[in-house]
Amino acid sequence: MLKQLLCKDLARQYALEGEAEKQAGVAGILRRLFHPRFLPIVLCRASRSCMQTGIPLLPRLLSGLNLVLFGIEVTPSCEIGPGIFFPHTVGTVIGARRLGSNVTVFQGVTLGARELDMHFDPGKRPDVGDNVTLGSGCKVLGAIRIGNNASVGANTVVVHSIEANAKVILSQNIVIPQENR
Repeated sequence: MLKQLLCKDLARQYALEGEAEKQAGVAGILRRLFHPRFLPIVLCRASRSCMQTGIPLLPRLLSGLNLVLFGIEVTPSCEIGPGIFFPHTVGTVIGARRLGSNVTVFQGVTLGARELDMHFDPGKRPDVGDNVTLGSGCKVLGAIRIGNNASVGANTVVVHSIEANAKVILSQNIVIPQENR
């Protein structure tokens, strides 16, 4: 299962780089193992796999290694579909219940609960659909759903569910009247 997910992740990276003809097999995984856009995915996948097989402490160790090396914190409890892509990882926190297939997560994204949730209650976490793009610095908080093929713009804060195929952005032209400041 781990190998198949990594092959799909690598195949998506090849496609995004315009090299879809490349074969995403074990040799490709080994060649890309220390690439800064691929190793964070390997560590996420390995952490989740260790958690699912009941290996104690190793999931947190791998997750911590990802945080130290790449500045990305991904809970091993988050189910991540095939084809995940992190163009850049620094400052990213993924505490979602689930990320679907072919999700792109830019730097500085936060996915998590709206209030302190130290024991990871999936009922308080976002669920992200397939083919979703999460722009730099966006925050997706609470037990909400981001529909398939949706895009969340940079620095947008999302606290309500988003329909499939929607594009949500933070308007740069918001004017707050003096009396409301």
